[in-house]
Amino acid sequence: MPALSGKPVILTILQLWLFLFLPVTACAASADTLSTNGESFRNRFVAGSFESIKGNFRAAARTYQKLLEEEPSNAALNYALSKAFAGIGEADSARIYAEKSVQLDPSNKFYIGFLAALSHQMNDFARAAVLFRQLADLDPGSTDALAMLALEYLAADDPEKALGVFQEILRTDPNNEGARAQVLLMQIQLSHYHEAIGTLSGFIAKGDGRDKLRLTLGELYSRTRQYDLAYSTLNALVLEHPEFLPAWLSVFEVSVQSSRQEVFREDLARFYGRKEISMKHKIELSNVFLVRSFKDTLYTAPAAFMISEMQRLFPNNGEVFLLAGKAEMQKKHPVEAERLLRKAVVLDPSNVDIREELVSSLMMQKNHTAARKELFRAFKRLPAMNRRLKVLEGELLYRSGELRKSALLLEKTLRWHEVLREKWLFLQAAGTLAFCYDQLGEPRRSIRLYERILEVDPGNVLMMNNLAYILALEGKELEKARELALKVTRSEPANAGFLDTLGWIYFRLGEYAKAKEILEKAAGLDPNEPEILEHLGSAYEKLGNAETAKELMDRARKLRRG
Repeated sequence: MPALSGKPVILTILQLWLFLFLPVTACAASADTLSTNGESFRNRFVAGSFESIKGNFRAAARTYQKLLEEEPSNAALNYALSKAFAGIGEADSARIYAEKSVQLDPSNKFYIGFLAALSHQMNDFARAAVLFRQLADLDPGSTDALAMLALEYLAADDPEKALGVFQEILRTDPNNEGARAQVLLMQIQLSHYHEAIGTLSGFIAKGDGRDKLRLTLGELYSRTRQYDLAYSTLNALVLEHPEFLPAWLSVFEVSVQSSRQEVFREDLARFYGRKEISMKHKIELSNVFLVRSFKDTLYTAPAAFMISEMQRLFPNNGEVFLLAGKAEMQKKHPVEAERLLRKAVVLDPSNVDIREELVSSLMMQKNHTAARKELFRAFKRLPAMNRRLKVLEGELLYRSGELRKSALLLEKTLRWHEVLREKWLFLQAAGTLAFCYDQLGEPRRSIRLYERILEVDPGNVLMMNNLAYILALEGKELEKARELALKVTRSEPANAGFLDTLGWIYFRLGEYAKAKEILEKAAGLDPNEPEILEHLGSAYEKLGNAETAKELMDRARKLRRG
């Protein structure tokens, strides 16, 4: 199935092969129907076809071009020459002759299909869609051309039209499971939730994948604010399958979204009391709510209640107190986090996650001496975790200002197979090392490392921002830097640091008015960041406003002095 992201999709290699390299002899026109000009013409055409079959496309093209001088309005000959040019890789020439063949014989499905695939390959999705519609109209009982048409609309970033075509396929072939799935997914993607509910109800009636479909139905009811239907659908599901964790998660979400606090608490008591659900899964689900609460305040109170209930119900579980410590760290309460994490260490002294989080809480307090002591204890207690703890030691050295030591240690860790194998561990080590290179004044090395990180984790906006900023400082690849920074600010438009990077890139590009506009937004979000004020002052200076520039620079100097 194609991705339903609204981004261009590529026809499969098999489909392109069938369209681009289907032998001429398999087409609707054969050498016998090419011409009435005699045996010589037919023999030369056959000779050209053999050259094409052998892959000698240039020789075939020369032969066909000479024949076209004799019969320029021969559709099959134009088609054959188009295929030869496609074989050479000259797409523009191939398209000219493919268009001519369709013009001369507008009912030939081979010609239309070939031109459609060629148009797609050249990113002319609109033209390809017109051609696939022609194919569908020529063969009304078949859904193949309609499927290609739907894919073409997706490639053209027109999901509404694609949805219409998938629905057309279903009208022709009601049992087409692929089209049914696409219709449902696209209705959800396009927020046609009421239509999706109807589609999904039909799926459930057929009995296929019933539990997962009921889960989706409950979630759709929730999205359309039909909370009573959502709750009854999902609650029935957890009663039948109490071990089905996604259904419990959705039950809790419905209660939160509908502001039913008492129901939420009652359901939570049921969930924590279920013996079929492992302690690991209870903690995982609570962690999901905790993560949600970082971005959505609607989940803040429910997440806090979940954690406090777990502490009450499971007072001897170290991982419960680890979860509570993480919550306090997120709220930037490292002292309270330390208290909870020290209790977690007592309960579960061999848990490396707990010990790492404890060191992190001490680093947040800038108590590097205590952090070193805890790290030493972790090394002693957990020798098997030596390499993982070395990465944490590298971060501790970085935070305590020992940049060169940190860089040397992290360079060593990045040669270890264990670190390279674990994506998160690699990102932690490589990210800290890149920060070291930044502060050590080694931009060439940090740029290389940021690029390597983004190969592993392309969506890492922090690393993307840092790479863009370093490129801006160096005055290198400024267009690439702008592209990265725009992507970052689209992801987090209210992040002052990210806006500062984008504004400074525009400054380096000489677009001072644009730089000022963006840097003013950054300063509005974080008025006490001296670097943002300095950048904004530089923009005002370039725009001829020396007085405002001086005021901003003076404010920045006062903030730096503390």
